[in-house]
Amino acid sequence: MTAHPVTGRRCWFNQIAFLNEWTIEPEIREYLIDVYGAEGLPFNTRFGGGDPIGQDIIQLLNDTYTAHTTREPWQAGDLMLVDNVRTAHSREAFEGPREVLVAMAEPLRPAECPPSAEASAG
Repeated sequence: MTAHPVTGRRCWFNQIAFLNEWTIEPEIREYLIDVYGAEGLPFNTRFGGGDPIGQDIIQLLNDTYTAHTTREPWQAGDLMLVDNVRTAHSREAFEGPREVLVAMAEPLRPAECPPSAEASAG
C-alpha cells in the first residue's frame, strides 16, 4: 500500500504478483530452478523480511485482479489516460498491426508516495 501523491488515498501500487516466480509458466519455472537454483530466477518478489510469497497468495492476488478487471475495446482514434499509481493496467495478447503512441508525465519518485503503514488483512 502506498499513499497517492496527489489525493493521499491508499493505493495498491506494486508488482508483487506480476514479478513473482509463480507467474512464470510452470515448465519454464522448473527449468530455471533446475539450471540456476531458486535464487537465480530472473525476477521474484518476497515479503519485506525476505520470506517467500506462497503460490496461494499469488493466486489470490491474481484472482482479485481478474475480479476487478475492466476491458475496454479500442477503436481508431481512442485516447486513454491512466493514473499509474491508482490503476493497475496491462494489455491482452494481440496479433496484427497496431500503432500505440505513449506519452508519460513527470517521473514519480518513491519519496512522493511513501508506503502506508495502515495495511490490514481482511
